[in-house]
Amino acid sequence: MRIIDGTPEEIVEYERLTGRASRNSLADAALSPDESAEAQTAEETTALSTAAPLPAADHVALMKFIYGRAGKNPERTFQTERFIKRLLDEEEVVVAFGRSSKTPDGLADYLMIRDNGPQRYGAVAYLRPINGGLTIRLGPDDLHRLGIDGTDDRIQLRSVAPSDPYKLNCPLAHDEAAELASTLVRAALAIVRSE
Repeated sequence: MRIIDGTPEEIVEYERLTGRASRNSLADAALSPDESAEAQTAEETTALSTAAPLPAADHVALMKFIYGRAGKNPERTFQTERFIKRLLDEEEVVVAFGRSSKTPDGLADYLMIRDNGPQRYGAVAYLRPINGGLTIRLGPDDLHRLGIDGTDDRIQLRSVAPSDPYKLNCPLAHDEAAELASTLVRAALAIVRSE
């Protein structure tokens, strides 16, 4: 990944002052069936892919999104930024921003993490920088198969319809939770790649 010099705050400020924007082509994405009414009107916009080094403009757009959505919680911002950078560096994934007609900048409050291959299942995870919430396309049976204790306090089971594949939350609250979240996202990627 190619990164321009400067702190994230300096990069975001540079982006704001120069008025530069990064917009890639639009692509389709499947949303979790239980997403809010806002998600029903959402479309995917800019997508960041590990197919090539992340261009500086895309890095700026990513940092601007994370810092704009995470609020003033430095730990949450740090965990979100580090998680996404690590995922882009280590996995063949696409990280995409959602678009919403209800926000001034036209972006929704989440990032979608998808396989960088054929899109049969949409996102394997949704990440919301505002609370570090990560919703993953896995269920309790997947945890058992992975040898992960379903009562681990870093994992929250979602109360969703049986047909909803996004049954787990793993908030990026601290380093250990982020490590577990990486393991879970990799497991979800492995499942969609094998089907």
